[in-house]
Amino acid sequence: MIGARAFPWAPKREARRRQASVILRVLAIAIAVAGAVDPVVTLTGSIPARLAVVEQDPTSPVSTRVRSQLVRDLGGAYEIVPEITSDAAAAIVVGDRYPDPDLYVSSGFSRTVSVSRTIATVSIGPPNVRFVHVSGPRDVPAATTIHLEVDVEARGVAGHSVDLIARIAGLEVGRASHQWTRDRERWRATLDVVPIGDPPFVAHLDAGANAADIVVPLRTRPLRVQVYDPRPSWASTFVRRALEADPRFHVESVSVSSRGVAARTGGATSLSDPRLDTFEALIVGGLDRLSAADVHALERYMRERGGAVVLLPDQRVDRGPAHDLLPDTTERLLERPATLASPGVAAALQTSEILLPRNLPAGTDVVAAMPGADAAPVVVSIAFGAGRLFVSGAMDAWRFRVANERAFDRFWQAAVAGLALGAPPPLAVAVSPQALRPGEPADVIVRARTPDTAARISASVDGDHPVRLWPDAEAGVYRGRFVAGRTPDRATIDVVVSDGAQETASQVVPVRPGVHHDPEAVTPPLSMLSASHGGIDATPDRVSDVVRFIRDTVRPPRAPLNRHPMRSAWWIVPLAACLSGEWWLRRRQGQR
Repeated sequence: MIGARAFPWAPKREARRRQASVILRVLAIAIAVAGAVDPVVTLTGSIPARLAVVEQDPTSPVSTRVRSQLVRDLGGAYEIVPEITSDAAAAIVVGDRYPDPDLYVSSGFSRTVSVSRTIATVSIGPPNVRFVHVSGPRDVPAATTIHLEVDVEARGVAGHSVDLIARIAGLEVGRASHQWTRDRERWRATLDVVPIGDPPFVAHLDAGANAADIVVPLRTRPLRVQVYDPRPSWASTFVRRALEADPRFHVESVSVSSRGVAARTGGATSLSDPRLDTFEALIVGGLDRLSAADVHALERYMRERGGAVVLLPDQRVDRGPAHDLLPDTTERLLERPATLASPGVAAALQTSEILLPRNLPAGTDVVAAMPGADAAPVVVSIAFGAGRLFVSGAMDAWRFRVANERAFDRFWQAAVAGLALGAPPPLAVAVSPQALRPGEPADVIVRARTPDTAARISASVDGDHPVRLWPDAEAGVYRGRFVAGRTPDRATIDVVVSDGAQETASQVVPVRPGVHHDPEAVTPPLSMLSASHGGIDATPDRVSDVVRFIRDTVRPPRAPLNRHPMRSAWWIVPLAACLSGEWWLRRRQGQR
């Protein structure tokens, strides 16, 4: 009685202890039951993206080092797998060449690599210089230089120089040099080489450890050009005379002196005549007198036939049908004649009355420009459909035609020859590769500009070995295949089209050992894989750039996540605490 009255709070404390003991017991039981049930909690969160790191040569120490660095830098944020799978968000290919489709079909590479997937590449090949593209004329007339354009790509050669050497019949006929300034750089070289020896002319291009052969046949038929003047024009008259003095050209002309009166040569045709397509180039003067029908015929000639139209304005044309054909121009008059800068042509024009084309479309070639820092274009070549539109703003260049050893004549002979050689013939045959090794297969490509569905097209090798031709997806294109002979010599591909008016074409292919194929036949670099998939290419010393690119472009996807919270080992701590607390409270109450 004395203790109860002296300590009135004792019963309340005992009640709180019993209540706490019950709570701890319930919590311990709840933790044990939850651990046995193992409930699942679904959340939405980020998951590591799958990243494929593919080694083309796992035995290469450089490739192994690059992969180890990629795994170390990206392994914490991405799931790294050794091959490209269908659910990989991106891929990094480490190697020295473009993947071989036959090699990767079995591993699923060709099925899983899509344009939408990001591909980064690490090119581990040695520093090199390689040909990307080599182009030359389809054929050249006799005594005509061969204009070659070569695209050269370098990797890892910054600070070094390269010499591009062209040889024909073992003799050096052209050389160009370039100093590389960047780790990756592309250089376009142009060479004008003189053909030596017997046709077809095989130009051997050499740039250090890389080489390529390009074959240029001899053109036996003349370049057909027609001059059309809706009114007499001094500019077109003297250009016509320059071409007539060159035996490579066959020139026809039509000159309208007055209404209903025109002077024409025997083979000349009107602009609306279908026989106009037999000419490779048209030269037009007196532009202010062109009719709408004339302009329409010229546009059709360039767009459909693929021919070249040379416009020679002798005054500014502000209105009329020809105004829509010409680019926008501004007129400039000089007190003294200026010599135009024309690096692509061996001769330069002099002029004092100038039309400067402006607002030129992309891809326009500037043939001649104003000298000095101005460098405004004067003579330009514009792509027009399948053909070219050649516009000369040197209106009075004919006045200075005898200056500089008749540079006027040489300029126009070279310019028109280049345009005419670029026009496609009615029937063309090409062989790929252009030069063959003995016993090597090759493809034959035949192009008929206006194929007749009833026409018969046949091809043969050396006249006695027929080649079966199959229609291609492109209209008027046929393909076949043959195998070169085992003996070094040459193979002649003859193609005949019989449709009432028979047309023939032939191509001579050198067959000899040690031929260097054109760059199109060489395996493309690994960097092309990343370029075609919106990725990045780097060298082994710039792997950090690839890591930074992957982190910036490949984000972790968000997906439903199933969590098992009771599987954590840390739950043993609250369980033990609850059991220990409950046991301690029971002991304080005198219970067992």
